[in-house]
Amino acid sequence: MTGIALQTVRARWTSFAGVFVAVGLGVCLLATTGLTLAESVGGGRRPVWYERADVVVAGQNSITVVVDAGREDEYTSTTETQRSRPLPADLLARLPGAVADRWLPGGAHPWSAAALHDLPAGDGPVRDDEAVAGGAGHRVGERVRVLGREFTVVGTVGGPAALYLTDRAAEQLSGGRIDAIAVRGMSAGQVRAAVGDGPRVLTGDARASAEPDPDADLLAVAASLMGTTAGVAAFVAVFVVAGTFAFAVAQRRRELALLRAAGATPRQVRRLVLGEALVVGAVAGVAGCGAGLLAAPPFAHFLARSGFAPAGFTAGFVWWPLLAAFGTGLLVALAGAAVAARRAGRVRPIEALREAAAERRVMTAGRWVFGLAFLGGAAALLIWAPVDGPQTIALVLLDAQLALTGIALFAPLLAPRAAWLAGLPLPGVTAALARDGARTAVRRTASTVAPILVTAGIAATTLAGTATVWQATAQASANRLTATGVLVDPPAGRAPDAGDVPVARSVVYVNQDDYAEPFDAIFAGPGLGRVMRVSAEPAEGSVVVGHGLAASMGWRPGSTARLWLADSTPVSLRVGGVLEPSLDLDDSVLLPWSLGPGHADAVYLSGPAGGAQGSVLTPVAYFAGLDAKQRRMNDLALLTVLGMALLYTTIAIANTLVMATADRARDLAVLRLAGTTPRQILAMVGIEAVLAAVAGIVLAGAVAGGTLLALLPGLRAGGVGPAPVVPWTPVLAVAAVCTVVALVAALVPAAVALRTPAARMAAVRE
Repeated sequence: MTGIALQTVRARWTSFAGVFVAVGLGVCLLATTGLTLAESVGGGRRPVWYERADVVVAGQNSITVVVDAGREDEYTSTTETQRSRPLPADLLARLPGAVADRWLPGGAHPWSAAALHDLPAGDGPVRDDEAVAGGAGHRVGERVRVLGREFTVVGTVGGPAALYLTDRAAEQLSGGRIDAIAVRGMSAGQVRAAVGDGPRVLTGDARASAEPDPDADLLAVAASLMGTTAGVAAFVAVFVVAGTFAFAVAQRRRELALLRAAGATPRQVRRLVLGEALVVGAVAGVAGCGAGLLAAPPFAHFLARSGFAPAGFTAGFVWWPLLAAFGTGLLVALAGAAVAARRAGRVRPIEALREAAAERRVMTAGRWVFGLAFLGGAAALLIWAPVDGPQTIALVLLDAQLALTGIALFAPLLAPRAAWLAGLPLPGVTAALARDGARTAVRRTASTVAPILVTAGIAATTLAGTATVWQATAQASANRLTATGVLVDPPAGRAPDAGDVPVARSVVYVNQDDYAEPFDAIFAGPGLGRVMRVSAEPAEGSVVVGHGLAASMGWRPGSTARLWLADSTPVSLRVGGVLEPSLDLDDSVLLPWSLGPGHADAVYLSGPAGGAQGSVLTPVAYFAGLDAKQRRMNDLALLTVLGMALLYTTIAIANTLVMATADRARDLAVLRLAGTTPRQILAMVGIEAVLAAVAGIVLAGAVAGGTLLALLPGLRAGGVGPAPVVPWTPVLAVAAVCTVVALVAALVPAAVALRTPAARMAAVRE
């Protein structure tokens, strides 16, 4: 059957063009994202700031959890924390000539650290309100803020990008914290003997671990985006391939019947269809890998320009992503053709010959079973899965895929009826023919509707769902505050006015499922209850825990919570209270100010803000801006994924309608011979395509509406009563593109077919 499969692919290459493009594009996307992902996770960092230091001393920055302690299968899991522990000041006296370094926001350092880059000592700042810029990031005379204090740039020097302050100003802003000590002229053994076993002693590339990694979060975002894009690509590609092969098998029923009558067994027929998929998948896989290798560097540069990856991010040749993409392309092709192959093998020769001119029942038992299973899974996920702020976005995407898969399996049942109903308001004979054509040509209508349903459904569900969740979370945070305003970026070291409460946001780590997981933490000064609606305030030695985190850890008021701070310092605190279920703080902890970083991110004001030094925002504006960057990146990621899905939709619709037009050439010829003009035929074909597109959009809207309505009870349980938020511009744009693609893909091949004389078209064999 392999030889026959090669011959059928060569003879029917137009029928397999859509599969080739879909699989090739999918492999290209997988190869591109895989090569870029390999760059984001491969290779360690080299030191930049401490490149000229022989040895660097830094505090511990990891958490080790021992699993099954004392047993033979004991093992450990290690998590790197956001910051390292501070170093004792007395270490400097043990290390002659060492430089104490402090890492401050905005790349600020004490001027003494300039010695690491051999900068002239006389070029540094003199006054505590002056700064000297390293690199090309600032200009002389510019005013910059570091932890709420203003500094004037009075000079520039070479070396890496930095902002140098006087040693006294840096010490004041850091609260005396020493982040690292750079040593020259001593070996690692000498330094270890001097500092003892507590701190880390770093040499070589390990010195980079003492430097903050500003690119770590961006690389994580890039990896998440690429994983989501690859997943959606595979999801949509299976739909395209499955729909194409199902339609192709339905068109070739007479051919398959003749093979069965000639003695081919059902197994051989199945092997023929799968062989065709294997041939097309292999050729498309090779082409896709080559295209991915060429597309990976520009894609990496696009991620860097869009803010998804650090500057200078690129991608090169790595063999394993290409191999994985090629294998996935073959699996997608075979998986998409598997159902069509099974259906082709079940046809009996006489039955197929008798029914070759009529469509068989397309709602098989498998479609009913799996369609109901997917819809049931989507409903169960929405009902029982927790609604937890921005984390719900991943839930919305997964639920949309389950629901859309279920509806797509019911497309032969729903799509023709929806298209017919959509055409009822249209007057005239041409519209009536289009309505009846959409209703009776079940496979053609279903194959056209399915990709539109998937793309428009993903667009409407994810865009509306994420916008609704984001707004609900911000609303819950703003409703919780009773403060008159929020002072952002307050001056460091300045005590807040009486009644005002300083807050700092960070993370803590909790041993959850034998791994140190990060959770949001808010460090608050005394009197938090005056400016925020909370059932308990954090006091010295205690912690207030969100309801979701407390439930997962089994914490109750009075029990002991063991956690690690952002610098890996372990603390054991009494649970002073558990908050009510909420969207904003369900998986967060409230901690006393004494355990925090020492400087405030914001101050919640209890009275008029007349004397406040800094920007004062309303609670709504403050929380909207707090997640603005994350929301922007999330929206860009969604639009990137939707753009890829829209490209697949274009391929699927064009392939289906081109194949369908070739198959209905005799029908068009009969209409021509009966006196119908080419213009009337094109109008009928165009209306039928638009009705199919409208049916797909309506079904997608039903899925999106159901998902949003199912989300609202969970959001209300979190303390807010949000209305669904629908970003109409991108949603309607996706719907319009799908409709235009369907219209063009139907009219162009029909117009080409009508150029052939009607008598010759009528004589074409089936």
